[in-house]
Amino acid sequence: MPLACGTPFALPRAIIEMSAMLRSGLHHCHFDGAVVLFDLTADRYFLLTDQSAERFDRVLAGRGTSADKDHLRSLGLLAGDADGNPELATLPPMAARSLLDEPSAKASMAATISCIWEQRRARRDLQKYSLSDIVNGLGRRSDRLAPSGADDCREIAATFVRAKRYMSSDDQCLVRGIAMTRMLGRSGVAASLVFGVTMPFAAHSWVQVGDTVLTDSLDMVLHYRPIFAV
Repeated sequence: MPLACGTPFALPRAIIEMSAMLRSGLHHCHFDGAVVLFDLTADRYFLLTDQSAERFDRVLAGRGTSADKDHLRSLGLLAGDADGNPELATLPPMAARSLLDEPSAKASMAATISCIWEQRRARRDLQKYSLSDIVNGLGRRSDRLAPSGADDCREIAATFVRAKRYMSSDDQCLVRGIAMTRMLGRSGVAASLVFGVTMPFAAHSWVQVGDTVLTDSLDMVLHYRPIFAV
């Protein structure tokens, strides 16, 4: 089966070795002959097409030549000798349901105010800190939490729906995702902040617990292919 996105489960050995060769913080997703890459460290996306995409695919499949590897290295995609082996990101299961498509729980005004404050905090943090630092902080907190069910998240998901009445939600998916992941973490719920891409190029992020989406409708999320999650 051809690789679709990122670093899924049960990868062939050659693909695992290629992922370990990639520069730390770099994640990828395939689209019909093109490769979208997400550089977490630089907080940017970019596209490989034509020969660059073909070279990337050959190296990914373990059939790359020295010229292929030199080309990718010249683009800054491969790790140097001093970079060590980066951790392999694990994507959550494919989304199968969304709490936003189901009857909503009640959200208190106190919880909604806390939700609004948390989103404002996330917006300030994105201006002050790098995305990589914020993501690493979410990952460290998530590692200490036990797996939870999506039904444990209904109240917090409802507060974010109610908060949209009092603040703009346009182009705020990352702010919302960081804020919700932090709130869930304080409640003892391990959630994934997922980054996804689609073509023509657009990027989106959402929060997921298991196969359940908490921040968007299922139809919205299924337009995107996950490229990275924390």
